[in-house]
Amino acid sequence: MDLMALSSELTVDPLARGYSGMTYAEIVTSLNTKNRTRVLDTLSSAQIYEAIVPSEFQALTDAQRLLIRDVFGLGNSVQVGPSTNARSVLVGILGGSSDSITALAALLEETISRATELGLGIVTEGDIIKAEAYPA
Repeated sequence: MDLMALSSELTVDPLARGYSGMTYAEIVTSLNTKNRTRVLDTLSSAQIYEAIVPSEFQALTDAQRLLIRDVFGLGNSVQVGPSTNARSVLVGILGGSSDSITALAALLEETISRATELGLGIVTEGDIIKAEAYPA
């Protein structure tokens, strides 16, 4: 547990969650509840494959299907963040408003807890007590 990071979160309260007025149990719940969103930069080839609507894929030209298959072949961790070639290929061929791109966009958003966002893992009441005693 990164007590310095946890102590800072509790003291500074950058998201104005109101930690100072909470019990230990409430702080734990606040930190561990999955209510934050982060955008992923990578997807597996299998995730991309499963998100593509078969009828949209079949409507493509042979050359377009080949380019998309090239994206599948990039491995288990395909970089699909902004400004990547894989993303440009997929959006360019399938179209930004296609069902396939909508499904891929949904896969790129992950719901996480504030504790995960801070790199703390699961926070316990004991962690809170230790963080409060941590030197500032």
